[in-house]
Amino acid sequence: MSLVTMDRQDAPAAEAADECPRRMKGQQFLAELVRRSEVKAVFFVPTFLYPTLVELAKDPVKRVLCHSEKAAGYMADGYAQASGKPTIVIAQGGPGATNLYAGLVDAWQSHTPLLAVTPVLPDARYQGNSYQEAYVDFRPVTKYDAEVRSIDRMAEFFGKAYREMTTGAPRPVHLYLDGALEAAEAEFDFRYLDPRYFSYPAFRPRADDDLVEQAILELRSAKRPVMVCGRGAIVSGAWEEVTALAERLALPVTTTLNGKGSIDERHPLALGVTGSYRRPSTDAAIAEADLVLYVGGHQGGATTNLKRMPKPGVRIIHIDINPAQPGANYPNVLPLAGDARTVLRQMLELAGSGKRREYSEWVRKAQKDLQQWRESENAHLHGNMTPIRPEQLAARLVEACPRDTLFVADTGYVGTWAGVFMELPAGKNFLHCEGSLGWAFPAAMGAKAAAPERTVVAFTGDGGFFYHLAEIETAVRNGINVITVVLNNQAMAFQTHLLRSLWPDSRNLDKLSEFGLTNFAGVAREMGAWSVRVTDPQAIGKAISDAIDSNRPAVIDVVIDQAAVAPVAVMAGQGSRAPAASLRA
Repeated sequence: MSLVTMDRQDAPAAEAADECPRRMKGQQFLAELVRRSEVKAVFFVPTFLYPTLVELAKDPVKRVLCHSEKAAGYMADGYAQASGKPTIVIAQGGPGATNLYAGLVDAWQSHTPLLAVTPVLPDARYQGNSYQEAYVDFRPVTKYDAEVRSIDRMAEFFGKAYREMTTGAPRPVHLYLDGALEAAEAEFDFRYLDPRYFSYPAFRPRADDDLVEQAILELRSAKRPVMVCGRGAIVSGAWEEVTALAERLALPVTTTLNGKGSIDERHPLALGVTGSYRRPSTDAAIAEADLVLYVGGHQGGATTNLKRMPKPGVRIIHIDINPAQPGANYPNVLPLAGDARTVLRQMLELAGSGKRREYSEWVRKAQKDLQQWRESENAHLHGNMTPIRPEQLAARLVEACPRDTLFVADTGYVGTWAGVFMELPAGKNFLHCEGSLGWAFPAAMGAKAAAPERTVVAFTGDGGFFYHLAEIETAVRNGINVITVVLNNQAMAFQTHLLRSLWPDSRNLDKLSEFGLTNFAGVAREMGAWSVRVTDPQAIGKAISDAIDSNRPAVIDVVIDQAAVAPVAVMAGQGSRAPAASLRA
């Protein structure tokens, strides 16, 4: 199919539209809902909806019993991002629902659709000092929140939930469900469950043609234009269109952490990650640009380094599926409301298929700055230092893993190393959370459940891995063969570096951000996973190869240099980028 072919939504199957209502129990309806959604796994913490889970016993669906509701939410989040299909997370009410709420915050911020289901107390027990009677308001972290109290409207409410979470800007939804409805019988109208809403984006709207034409004219006349691609470009699957438009108009391309994969990072026009967690060489490109084309990003604080890049007033063209987003954080915006891939194809059609534009002095300067930065990092990337430098670890992982590996990175310290030093091809090959430390490991488990044929690598630190360490047992029990690489520096490194910079003479400063020595390889081995501890950078490749060959959940515990300061804007000048002599025990 040509890149400029417009997207069209296929009509639902004729048999679905003509389907007659079927009489069954509520548990049978819910099991049929899971089947029709074509998800490969659901995630839960007991003891809600057991009859439905039993109904799925003969289906090829993993019923993943988790150790915490928060981790279950993260797994569903990772599943949806990797597959493009929202799945279901199930939790008990009261304290269980409270824990699940925390697990939905990141999905809310990252615009990831998933369906959370928790029990609502029956009327006879309401306000009766019932066991675990606590009420959680899910509305702040969901796009749609409702109670399902009538079996006659059960199909209607679940249909609404899927419509809400996969249309427009996708986000989580939540249903309170009366558990007694599982055993009840009714006529269920499956026409409420339109199959187009089982994946996202459910629709791919076009932008206004006149505004698209204006955007092309402005891009051609700008002297220092730059493109910034966010998560929406990845969700839309727009990497071919991003690359084609960049080549057609000679646009340098940067991405947010969540937009990695919007263009091959070895492409001559690719500058790498921008924002607070960034390649330093991208700062000048954004700061000096006279026009910025945003593709599927919300111009948040991390992307713009708290509105420092670009400065308010710089001309912006903003593509977003949410019509209210362009201009929400910045003035002087030309809004292109529509699906990223569809709108980029409109732009390509108007840009024509003629000769590619020659690289300007502006592009050549950006390329030169990037090359100089790469050369400045040679010692860290290839120096074989011990303790291991995170730069070399990130680069060696990419070299050692198959090309279609999906990397799932935690926030903060490790997310920066992954974003800046993992040079990845175009495609959906990198997932990063919006700020929930500890997200990467369970999210990678969800991603692996969604894509068992792919190598999936969780990239996390010791601080992040400690959050959900118990889920190693979950991975082993369910045969979810994710590879987890732990950057073990015995510290919350961002905090360690800031503390040492601001209060260098304070007593017992280590008590505020550092951990005791933990051998995660030993812990993982005791829980049934394959594992290895790596202290030599030249052993990284073999560790990855052996982990893949083990065909088991695997943990690679890498001892890294605690003094290594990540290339984060807020940390600039507040610590050394030089190697430490040793890692303090």
